[in-house]
Amino acid sequence: MSEAVKFGSKAAADRAREEHADLVCPVDDDKRMRTVHFVSDAPGSVLDQLRAQADEGTADRADDRPGQIPLTDAEKERISFSRNGVNVLWARSIKGLAQRHGVSDWTAYVDPTLTVDEHREVMENAGQEGGGARDDGDQLDAAREADAAAVEQAEGCNHARGHCEHGDPDACEYLTEACGYSADEVADLLAEPEPASDDGPTDTEADPLSPPAKLEGAQVGAYLRSVRGYLNATDAAAEHIKKLREALEHANDAARAINGIRSDASLDPIHFRKLEQANADLTDLMRMVASTCEECHADHSDHGHDTTAGNREDVREVAVDGASSTPVGTSDETDRAAADADT
Repeated sequence: MSEAVKFGSKAAADRAREEHADLVCPVDDDKRMRTVHFVSDAPGSVLDQLRAQADEGTADRADDRPGQIPLTDAEKERISFSRNGVNVLWARSIKGLAQRHGVSDWTAYVDPTLTVDEHREVMENAGQEGGGARDDGDQLDAAREADAAAVEQAEGCNHARGHCEHGDPDACEYLTEACGYSADEVADLLAEPEPASDDGPTDTEADPLSPPAKLEGAQVGAYLRSVRGYLNATDAAAEHIKKLREALEHANDAARAINGIRSDASLDPIHFRKLEQANADLTDLMRMVASTCEECHADHSDHGHDTTAGNREDVREVAVDGASSTPVGTSDETDRAAADADT
C-alpha cells in the first residue's frame, strides 16, 4: 500500500510531487488532490519530513480558513447552483471571504468554475477595488440561465454519446444536430476500437498504468479507478482460477474413484450431475470470454506443457473452432479422450 500525506494546500502538495517525483506512487496518487500518495518503500526520514511540512501547512491553513456565513434568500437567488461542486456550503465560505475583505456585493464576484481557495484572491482584489458590483441584476439572471443551459446541454450530449457508442441511431442523430458532432466523429464513435498490438505497452509496466499526460480533469480519476479495478479483478481471477483448477481435479479424481469401486462391486456407474453442471458453467464461461474479451489472446508460455506450433492462441478461435485448431493445440491425453468419446 502507498503512504498518504495530506498537505494544507494544493500548491504545497504539487511542490512535494515535484521535489520527490521518484517517490510518488504512479497508481494511487491523484494530482488533483491535496493528498499525495508515495510508494510504500519511500525512506522513512523523507516521509517524516513531508508529514511535518504538511502538518505545519495545515495549521497555517486553519488560521486562514474562511468562516461560513449564512446566505440570504436574495443571495441564493443570485447564485447558480447547477454546476458540480457549487453548493450552499461553498457559497457560505466565499461569503465569509468576502466579508473578511470588505466586499459587500460579493455575489457579483462569484465564479462557479473556481474553488473556495481560488476565490481568496478574487475577493482580495474586489476589496481593493471597493467591492462594487460588476453586473446588474438582469445580467446576473442572464448569466445564470446561460450557465444552466450550458450544463444541461453538456449532460445531454454526454448521455447521447454513450448511447451512440452502443449503436443508438437517435442518439447519434442528436449528437450531430444538437451537439455539433461531425459525421466523421460519429463514425469514430461507432467504429470498433483497435486491439492493442503486441508492440504496445503492457500491464506489467508501471508507466502505462499511470495517468497519461494527455488526460485531464475527471479523466484522470476515472483512469486511476479503472486501473485499480483491473488490477484487483485480475488478481482475484488468478486466485479463483487456481482454486477452481484444484477443486475440479479433486472432484474428478473422487468421482473416478467412486465409479471404480462401484465397478469392482459390479454396480452401475454414477452419473455425476453436479460435476456435469460445473462443466457446463466452465464451457459457458469460455463462451463469455470469447464474446466479451478486450484481450483475446491466451499465452501459455509459462504453463510448462507442450504445444503444437506456438504458445499463443485466440480464445475466440478456441470457442468456435476448438482448441485443436490453434497453435497451442491439445495434448495427447485430450486427443485420446476425445477419440474415446466418439466411439
